[in-house]
Amino acid sequence: MYRSSQAIKFGLAGMLAVLLSSALWADTLVLKDGKVLQGTFMGGTATVIQFEAAGAVQQVAVADVTSLTISPRAVPQAPPPPRQTAIQGTGTVPAGTKLMVKLEKAVNTQKDKAGASLAGYLDMDLTVNGVTVAPKGSKLYGKVVSSNGGRLVGKPAIAIQYTDLVVGNQQFPIVTDPVGAEGERSGAVRKVAAGALIGGAVDGHHGAGTGALVGGGVAVLAGGKHIQIAAGTLAEIVLKEPLTISR
Repeated sequence: MYRSSQAIKFGLAGMLAVLLSSALWADTLVLKDGKVLQGTFMGGTATVIQFEAAGAVQQVAVADVTSLTISPRAVPQAPPPPRQTAIQGTGTVPAGTKLMVKLEKAVNTQKDKAGASLAGYLDMDLTVNGVTVAPKGSKLYGKVVSSNGGRLVGKPAIAIQYTDLVVGNQQFPIVTDPVGAEGERSGAVRKVAAGALIGGAVDGHHGAGTGALVGGGVAVLAGGKHIQIAAGTLAEIVLKEPLTISR
């Protein structure tokens, strides 16, 4: 049916067709007694129409109506589709998979003894067959497995190991090789344990002097008695057993 942008006035004859049409049409109802109702046409029959005005629906006899003016209605717009929340998948990460982990806080032989807790974050998504099972930034927990420093004789050395991965609100135990380093009083350093320290900013421990920058984000602190793995140091660790992530 054609509807212009202006109000369409119907006589009584044309009103019968309007009464049987969709209740989406409505605007002004003029009665024979001169009363004018502004509101919404709600539908009706061939003899009675329903018209909402001032918050109330009135029953009005067609015989009492002079005209019904219906303004065009805007076509309802379909609501936008709901935003899809990224949902991580589930799967089993096979043994031998390498994880890139960034150390949250520095650890060193002066303040961190064997058994001390530590934390880190995945530096890249962990995927299984193209499906992300643990996104970048997922937290890991671990511990210092050995810490030797402050001795007059012997080399300072420290090793750490990650033992748990947190995905969402769940914590999954993991089995990995430790990573660590051993230092010389000269500032030289070498890798110990199976994992690999890749790099990161290095600074000296407060009160221990300035750290000497060496490979892998490890510093031999002033005096050569202590060694530190700096915050932000990346480590490549290898899963020794499969890891199943399910939610």
